Formats: sequence, C-alpha cells, structure tokens
Amino acid sequence: MAQLQQAENDAMPVQILQQLSQTPYACTSVTQQSTRPGNFVYRGVLAQPLTLQNGGRASSIIIKHSTDLAATYRDSPLDIKRCIFEESLFNSVADFSPPTTTTTVIKAPRLHLYNRQTSSSTQVLEDFSNTTGFKAMLFSPNADSLLPQSSRTTIGRNLGSWLRSFHTWASAPERAALRAQLPQDDPMRKLKRLLTYDGFLRALENYPELLEGHKETLETIRDVMIKEFEKLPTEGDENLGLIHGDFWSGNILIPSTGWREPPPSDGTNELFIIDWEFAQFGHRCYDLGQIVGDLCERKVYNKIDTGLAVMEGVIDGYGELSDYMAFRTAIHVGVHLVGYYNRRPQRGPWVASPEAIVAGMTAGRDFIIKGWEKDRKFFEGSLLASLFTAK
Repeated sequence: MAQLQQAENDAMPVQILQQLSQTPYACTSVTQQSTRPGNFVYRGVLAQPLTLQNGGRASSIIIKHSTDLAATYRDSPLDIKRCIFEESLFNSVADFSPPTTTTTVIKAPRLHLYNRQTSSSTQVLEDFSNTTGFKAMLFSPNADSLLPQSSRTTIGRNLGSWLRSFHTWASAPERAALRAQLPQDDPMRKLKRLLTYDGFLRALENYPELLEGHKETLETIRDVMIKEFEKLPTEGDENLGLIHGDFWSGNILIPSTGWREPPPSDGTNELFIIDWEFAQFGHRCYDLGQIVGDLCERKVYNKIDTGLAVMEGVIDGYGELSDYMAFRTAIHVGVHLVGYYNRRPQRGPWVASPEAIVAGMTAGRDFIIKGWEKDRKFFEGSLLASLFTAK
C-alpha cells in the first residue's frame, strides 16, 4: 500500500503538468514544496510569464492539488460545496484592502485558476517569490540580522491590526453572500474541532497527574466548546464569524532579505498571509489564540524568548478586548499549548525535554482552567498579561 501511494505521489507532477498544459499557466517544471495525504503543494515555473494586475511579471506560480485522499482529514470525499466557497473566498480576499501603514503592506495571494472535479481540485495561486516563512526566519540562528530586535514588535503590531481588520471585514453585511456559501456541515470546521477541543483532554491523559482534581472541569470546558462548533453561520454573535482558521507564523511569509528599518527604497516592508484552506465560520479567538499560542510556544517548551516581542505586538495591534474575548483567547492559547504534545518535533534543535513537556502541558492546562474561571489576577502575572490590558 505504501509503495502504491508513493507511486501515485511520484506521478502527480506529470499529471499536473498535463492538466495545466493548455492553460495560460502551463509550466516547464514543478517542484514539490510540501505534501500530506491527499494534498500536494508545488511551485511551477511558467512557460510564459504572467502579466500581473499591477503591471509586474510573474515567472512562477503555486499549485495546490487535493484528491479524495483528503478524506483522511475531512471524513468525507472531496466536498464540492467547500471548493466553491474556497474559490469565492480567494476572489473576495484579493479585494480586501486592510489599513496599511506608510511602511508596511500585508497581502493574501490571488487565485489565478480553480479547477474542480468530482474527485480532485487544483488551485493555481500567485507565488510570492523570494520570500521565507516567518516562523523559519524568526527562530533561525540569523534572526537578529534578518529581524532586528526593534522590528519584532512592529511586525506583530502589523499582523494584529491586519487580523482585526480582516475579522471586521469578513463580518460586514457586504460579505453575507460569501458566508452563506459555507457548507452547513463544513469538513474543515470538523477538522479544526478535532485538532483542538476534541483532542486536548486526550493529550493531557498521557499525564494523569495533570488531570488529578481537574478532569471534571476540563470535561465541562471541552463539552461546552465542542457545542459551539455546532452553531450555524447564520447565527448572530459579535465574536463569531468568518476566520482564517490557521493563523500562525508558519502561514506568514516575509521577504528573504528580512525586515528593514527604515524600510527599503520603495518605502514599504511586506508580509504575506497564505494557506486559506482552513477558513471557516468560528470564534475569532481561534485566530488570535492560535497566533499568540504559536509565538509563546517556544518560550514555554524551549525557553526561547524570540517570539515574545512579536506576540506582544500582535495583541497590541489587535486592539481592545472585552473580558469575555480575553478569557476565551487565553483558553484557546492553553488548548494550543497542550496540542504541542501531538505536534512536537521528534528530532532537531527544538525537541523539548520530558521535563519541559510536563511543564508546558501544565501551563496549557492552567491557561484553560483559569480562563474558564475568569481569574484575571492569575493572568496578570502570566505570559498572557497583555491580553487583559490591550487597548
């Protein structure tokens, strides 16, 4: 079975080249960027460069191909309604013009082509060439030269401001038709639930001592939060709406040359928000809590402070939070930290020690419980203190 799957993977580039050969996106070659069962990402070198809306030229594209194997993640065959929504979302987000500063521009990729079939789909997207994943740069040995200390809060503030603007834009009456296209039984929403509130208690069960005296409370929290995933996109709630769904440093790109202060000669730095396939109806704390949890995760598990200034900037940029939103975000940060148990690297420089994993799982558990109990005093002395002073 493994050999058969490998053979199918090896044949995929040829199939994609053939599929695009009669379109303006015909490529001379494709190079795999990432893969997981049923989902393949390639960079294609165009046979003929594209003329972009801004008058520029593009010599490469990003190609995302999904097959029925995505049912491994979605619990269902390829969902055509979901594909229709994704196409509409890409086209809408391309016209989203968030407030930008005089020194920073944040963009999402434009969709060039969306080919939907009954058993697969292929997206052709704008390629942000000469960029690097923000996560890789932020935690690299060269971080200090590519991201000066003074720039990290600025970057975070820009990301937080963008996220707040996106949430407001996505919830506006003008986007009602887009929200209405979301499938009622959205497979990506199911997956989000599976990876977060369905799974955090099971992860903690690997450390029974962490559950002692807390299991009943954690079960109650899990059940309440899972119930929230059953709310329909038509239900009105100022904290619910269309969200990115996978907002973390790995889905943010930055120019490979790094961040410049003062900015480069054209007057701006750029950031790029990618991987919109998880976009769904959900609580806004899922986006804010994920990026905050992601940026403080290295501190909690690896004693690395590099992301904390960015985290503080994100919270500041997102702006004032109600008590309800602050505590809900803290709960989601805790769920994210506990989820590290399933995401943790098994080798490499960021492998956490057994003692660090216990300490990190404890911190995540406490964020969940104290957020549920609305214990402001606890958080005022924690890594998340600024959630409760955000203005």
